[in-house]
Parts: sequence; C-alpha cells; structure tokens
Amino acid sequence: MRITVAYNLRTDDSEATAELLSPEDIERIYRAISSLQHTVTVVEVSGNPHQVIERLVESEPDLILNLAEGTIGSSREAFYPGLYEQMGIPFTGGNASLLHLNLDKHLAKTVLSSRGIRVPKGVLISGKNRHIDEELRYPLIIKPNSEGSSKGITQKSVVESKEEAEQRITKLLIQYPEGLVVEEFITGRELSVPFIEGYPGKILDIVEHTFDLERTGGKFNIYDYDMKQGGEAARAVQVICPARIDGSEERSVLHMARQVFDIMTCPDLGRVDIRLHSDGTPYFIELNPLPSLHPNASLMTAARERGLEFRDVMRLIIRSASHRYGMAIRPARKNQKNRHPSTIPRTSVRELGIQVGRMNPGLVNAITDVKGVRVGHLTRIEDNVQIPGQNESSSIRTGVTAVLPAGQAYANRIAAGGFVLNGVGEMSGLTQVLETGWLETPILLTNSHSVGRVHAGVIQHMSRKYPTMGTETDVVLPVVGEADDSFLNDVRIGTCSAQDAIKAIEAASPGPFAQGSTGAGTGMTSFDFAGGIGTSSRIFDLPEGSGFTIGVLVLSNFGRMRNLTIDGAVVGRQLDTEFEHSGRREVSEGSVIVVVATDVPLISSQLNRIARRAALGLGRSGSYAASTSGEIIIAFSTGNRKPRVSRSSGSFINLKCISDNHINIVYEAVIEATEEAVLNAVFCSGGMNGRQQRWCPPIPHDRLIELLNKGRKIHESH
Repeated sequence: MRITVAYNLRTDDSEATAELLSPEDIERIYRAISSLQHTVTVVEVSGNPHQVIERLVESEPDLILNLAEGTIGSSREAFYPGLYEQMGIPFTGGNASLLHLNLDKHLAKTVLSSRGIRVPKGVLISGKNRHIDEELRYPLIIKPNSEGSSKGITQKSVVESKEEAEQRITKLLIQYPEGLVVEEFITGRELSVPFIEGYPGKILDIVEHTFDLERTGGKFNIYDYDMKQGGEAARAVQVICPARIDGSEERSVLHMARQVFDIMTCPDLGRVDIRLHSDGTPYFIELNPLPSLHPNASLMTAARERGLEFRDVMRLIIRSASHRYGMAIRPARKNQKNRHPSTIPRTSVRELGIQVGRMNPGLVNAITDVKGVRVGHLTRIEDNVQIPGQNESSSIRTGVTAVLPAGQAYANRIAAGGFVLNGVGEMSGLTQVLETGWLETPILLTNSHSVGRVHAGVIQHMSRKYPTMGTETDVVLPVVGEADDSFLNDVRIGTCSAQDAIKAIEAASPGPFAQGSTGAGTGMTSFDFAGGIGTSSRIFDLPEGSGFTIGVLVLSNFGRMRNLTIDGAVVGRQLDTEFEHSGRREVSEGSVIVVVATDVPLISSQLNRIARRAALGLGRSGSYAASTSGEIIIAFSTGNRKPRVSRSSGSFINLKCISDNHINIVYEAVIEATEEAVLNAVFCSGGMNGRQQRWCPPIPHDRLIELLNKGRKIHESH
C-alpha cells in the first residue's frame, strides 16, 4: 500500500509550534511504516493550500496517515481532514467535524454534558464577555479554549480568588484572543485513557500522571506546558501505567471513556483525558482525536504495557483505517494455494469491523478481561520427527493451553459448573466439578492422546507449589480437556509431555494472548479452515454496579464449512462452493471445549445454566453437535470462593449470587462471547500444514467481508 504521512514540521521551540512534529518524530514514523512493507512518502502540509494539494497528489497515496495539527486558526486541525475528503483520499483518524468540535474545549464539553457525561462547571470567556458565573466554586482553572499540548497552562493557571482570575484572564486573552475556558478545578488525579480501534477491546490501560509539587513549586497537580516540553520541569512528572486506582474507580473511568468514544465516533485512535476527583468521581476534561504518537506519550506508554511495539501501533492504525474504507491492505491473491502457515498474527472478527451481537467487549476482548484470569500456551511445530518404534518420520502440530483462574484456586476454591452437549470427548476432573460445584486446579487443554501426560504435569506443578498436597491435605483431580488434532498432528509421536504442561502454566499471563493455530489449537480444524484457540468477552452493568465481565475461551475443532455462520449470516454456503473439497477432514467430526469465566457472583447451579447457554453460542456459529463430537463446557465464577482450610468454627459458609430476575443479561453475554470466540479461533489463524502434506487454509477475510456486505445490501433492499 502507498501511504503518505501528512504532517506539520516544528521549526523552532516556541509555544506556538508545540503541537507540531520534529524531524526525529517523522523519521521514527517513516521507519516503522516502511518496516510493514508499505511504500511511504512524507509530505509537509504547512503553507499555501494549492501547493499542499499538489504535493499530496504527487505522492499518489492509497491512504494518508494524518498527523497534521494545523498552524492557523481555531479550526486548524479540521482543515486537513476536510481537504482529504474533498480530494477523495482515505485518511486515518477523525473527520473535520470531529476535529473542529474537540479543538473547541467548551463546545465539546457542552455537547457531551447534554449526553449525560459529567464535566466540570465552567464558562467561555472572550474579549466581549468576561463575566465569571458567581455559582462557580474556587479554585478555578483558566486555559485557552482552542489549544492543545497544555499551551497556555502553567502552575499559575489555577486561581483561588476572583482577583486572581481577572488578572489571569487579562494576561491570557492577549495571547489567546479566540477565548478561554474558566471552569472549576477538579482536585484529584490526572488520568488518560488511550484508544486504538484495531486493538482487541479498543481501550488500552489507564495512564496516570503524578507530579512532584516540591520540584514544580506549585500547589495543584496539573500537567502544564513546561512539563510536556521535557527538560528540568519534566522530571517532576511520573507516568504510571496501569493507573493504581481501585476496581470501582477503574470501572467508572473506563465506562466514561467508552461513552465518550461512542458519542464522538472517534475512529482509529484517540485519547480521553479524565480528572478523577478525590471522592472517586470521574470528570471528562478533553478528547484528543489526534493524540501524540511520541514514545513517551500516554498512548504509546499504554501500548507498551500491552506488549505492542511502535510499529505494531502503526500497523493497527493503518489496518483500522483500511477496513473502514473497505481497502485491502495487500492485494488479494486469488486461486493461489499457500501451503505454508503465516506467522503474522491475523485480524480478529471485531478488528475486521464485524460486530457479533449487541454487547460491548472488555478491554482486550478475551477471557483475561475477567480480573485475575491468566492464559498461557506451549506450541509444538516440528517436521521430520521419527515415529517411536518405526522407520517412518512425520510431523508434530500440537500444544498445550493453560487457563489459570483468579487467585489460588487450590487454597481458595472457585465456584464452578459445566455442561456436556455431546459427550464423545474428554474433560478429566469435570465430574468432580459437577458434583461439588467447585474448581481447585488450573484448566488445561491439549490433544486427545496427551490428556494423561498433561494431567501428570499439572500434578507435578501443584505438588511443588503445595508440598503438603496428598499428605496433610487431600489430593486433586486436574481439569484437562481435549480435542483430536490427528488430522494435522501425528499423535503416534506421543506429544505433549508433562513438562509442556508445566511450561504452559508458567507462561500464563493476564492481558492479550495469541489466538488461532497456537497452543492446544495448533493442529485443530474449524469449519474446514485452520484454527483452534479463540476468545472473546462481554461487559455489562447490573443494578449493583458497572463493568461486570463474561470471558470465554474455546478450543475449537469442529464444524463443516457449509454451516459457518457469522452474526446470523450463513456465509459458509457460498464459501463451500469456492474451496476444493478434496483434502478436507472427513473421518472425524471434531470437538470443542469451552471455558467460561465471570466475575459475576454465581453459585454452581447457575454456572451449570450459564454453561448450557454457551452451547447456544456454539449453535449460532454453525455447530450441530455431531454424534461423534465432544462438546464440553466448564464455567467458573471468581465472585464466590470456599477456603480449603476453614478458619471458622461455624457449620455454614456465606455465598452471594445474582438474582434470577437479573441473570438474563449474563446468558446473553455468554452466548455472544462464545460465538465470537469460535469465529476468532478461525479468523486469527494464518493456515496450518501438517502430516501427509495436509493443509488447512486460512479463512479468506476479504471474501467474507464481501459476502457479509452483499448480504446486508440484499436485506436492506427488502
């Protein structure tokens, strides 16, 4: 793809050019995009509009990476998106109306306040109207209405009396005649919530800036202009990511950020700045649809916390904009059968712009959105491996995936339940879970012939961790689920091992993790395409609070192409006519294991019911629970626990559970998340080869988008 980077060059160190980019910034961005195999041209877009248009046309862009902040007037940021639109050139980021609105701080707050977003009370001051509302409570903060990068903000911007306010207004209006915002200063914490639309869950971790007031000589914690420009003042700033705030504060801040992004329809990337009052109440301060991409800025800081490098962020921004415009990032190669799996992570369903159901996903759209849950993989891909006792060699395509419930499940059992839709499969330990209603071990997933060895690995791991297990305390029965990967993986070789299981457990971490042909899903086949591990999540509110989460992980190894269904559209019927039938798996109907996690307090009988609803999610994706298929579901809730060793002398334990009058939203969430997790298992795989030169192709993203768009047009016409 030909990408033009449009920017304004910072030619001096004055405050007037603070928002513009340095040559080092442009070089960094140029290198990152070039490393993604795009053809990159950089175009400085300051100056005469006729010459700017000429330079843009000469660069022949497929897509413009818009970094231009503008240099003239209060609508300067909006000029460039409006220009690109008139020229008919796709571009990243928000359109002209979004950028115009959000550079006008007072107007943006007025709009958002009308939609129920909490903002500080304030007024717009100009040369013609300098009246400060008597209802405003001091201290007040005074800042330019149409500036970014903290321009015009110093440690003196917070005033504590009417006299101070009038003096400050007089001084600032000379430099910023477009107007000033005067509003109540929110004492509390300075937070930013970055947003990358192409990243699972879209919203990244909350970033907090704290300030050494002794060094600044100020009284109030504000992020002023000098601090953002580096040098000695910047030493007073500490960046913390993720912000150290409690769970309820985190939920309220993220809820506000999601609302703002939804109302403002901010595409590709953005950043919401929020002040968290000392009483725990969040206040919207600003939306920046053109956030800084400097490595030390909030967006990049939060991206690094998620394991994203600079080039990864560039890739996600470009991919998001490309999908929005319906552009192929690379030319589609038709009638070419690539028999080598791609190692490049592929786009998930939601990243392609396909929304399954109506509910919102969690931060990373994964089971790990349930606080404390961790996932780890061990992947084995080897060729020319000798089969024990034979002269023949073959291929290994298998692995182990570990799901670790929150906290110490052995010492503090977790409420659990399950459901078997069709039982031609295995999940060791499930009978105990169904009988007792408690989970006390990690959940391991692997292939059919490795259950015993993985089971042994879990026991080895737990024996080291709990030396008295089986002597002073009782034994455990590990939960190990399986699916048959023998179509691609030669199970005669005898993988996986106990050590593989231990490595998967030790690799488990929170946050995003690999999906598709990885871990236990390496050799799995879904709907005649490659792909085994998939995940998704949903968040929802209950009367007792906001931000409850359902997360689902699947080991998917089932389905026929003809039945593949995406958000109600049976796209598999058409795909089935376009792909060769020879070489598909015919002997086995496959299986699927579903792991459901939630932080909603539930008891075991409710978790059994939740697990049955996950089966509906399988059906929505195209499962008919074939007679030779194992379709097994386990569900657990971190909201109820039972200590292995009780310190209470009483005979009873107290459990909390949701009322059945309010449980329907949980049912809906698990159905949606299961359906999307199954689809992600396929969408995130780059294809997989295996024994006997077999090949499971990757699902064709571009073709699916065409089929879904065609279906929508037919539906709308009727």
